[in-house]
Amino acid sequence: MSLRRLAFIALTAVLAAPPAFASSYKFELHNESKYAITGFQTFEDGKWSTWSGVGVDPGETQSMDWQSSAGDCVVPFRIIYKDVETEQYKVDWCKIGNIRVHDDSVTAD
Repeated sequence: MSLRRLAFIALTAVLAAPPAFASSYKFELHNESKYAITGFQTFEDGKWSTWSGVGVDPGETQSMDWQSSAGDCVVPFRIIYKDVETEQYKVDWCKIGNIRVHDDSVTAD
């Protein structure tokens, strides 16, 4: 079998891979506020889900990963401080790579 034929077969296999092999939604959670972030929640299927292992001190960044690229791109989320939930926010997870938490706002880019 020629090298060209092998390359074609490999490319076809990658393009035909099921969504489970697709890249997941990943982003960085930047805490640019003076308050420690103790949690992160997303709203899907009519309920809030709490992400495990989230803890971001002021001035720090934590890598976050949905572990999936399936579902809606726009999903509400909220930041949790010690015993305090913030208002909910919405971003297009398919288009952003960073969530930045400030003292009085949350932005995405």
